Amino acid sequence: MGPETVAVKQGKKGSSVFTLNEEFHIPAFEVKEVDPTGAGDCYCAGFITGVLKGLDLKKVAEFANAVAALAVTKKGPMEGAPTLEEVNRLMGLSIN
Repeated sequence: MGPETVAVKQGKKGSSVFTLNEEFHIPAFEVKEVDPTGAGDCYCAGFITGVLKGLDLKKVAEFANAVAALAVTKKGPMEGAPTLEEVNRLMGLSIN
């Protein structure tokens, strides 16, 4: 019993993910931090979005890190919540 996947948010250090079969660390994106309010919520939203889009777990964590990184670049808890286009641009990908 227990969770199959655990993600640990580590702020400027990125995040780590643990499953029954693997564990890995994904470094944070380097951005200019303005306000960290809401970054954790954005990370969780990004993680869930990545899972629902069918990304592999490492890409899920990278996607979540990108969402959280962009969230801290603006003042306020919701003002920094990025669009999918902004996340794609930061990651250099095209996730639909």
